Amino acid sequence: MRHAFSALALFALTSVGLGHAATIPAHFGSALSRRISSDGPRAVAWSLTLNHDWTKVEQNIATNDPALSSATLRALLDYTPRFERSAMQHALRMRMQTDALAGLAVLSPVSHSPYSGRAICGAGEARWKHQVAPMITATHDIVYALQREACLNALRLHSGR
Repeated sequence: MRHAFSALALFALTSVGLGHAATIPAHFGSALSRRISSDGPRAVAWSLTLNHDWTKVEQNIATNDPALSSATLRALLDYTPRFERSAMQHALRMRMQTDALAGLAVLSPVSHSPYSGRAICGAGEARWKHQVAPMITATHDIVYALQREACLNALRLHSGR
């Protein structure tokens, strides 16, 4: 069942414009993680902007690349240029759809962040919200309790019911 869901998620990725996932080098996530650790997230964000590589980051977030830890991604997202924010937010929604806990792990616990549970979960499409709500409800990790609660509140508030 999990493989079928993964295949469905991969199909969804290709149908929403992330079809370039096959063009990302397999080592991109590990190299990015090392660069963030050595150069810092601000310098890496600047480099990604200069090299037009944010699409690769978007794809790694959406596909839940294990080489990029949630803390590393959160640090990088803080320096995402404004014009890339909606793409990163969409990638986070895709990640949550594939693995709710991994998605919550990347969300910011800061309520006014563009990557908070309120921002990410409140802005999803109705079908996505309906699909992801039970998955988020089923997560029970105390470390991500703030993100989970913010996401669930946003899903309830913006459910359109």
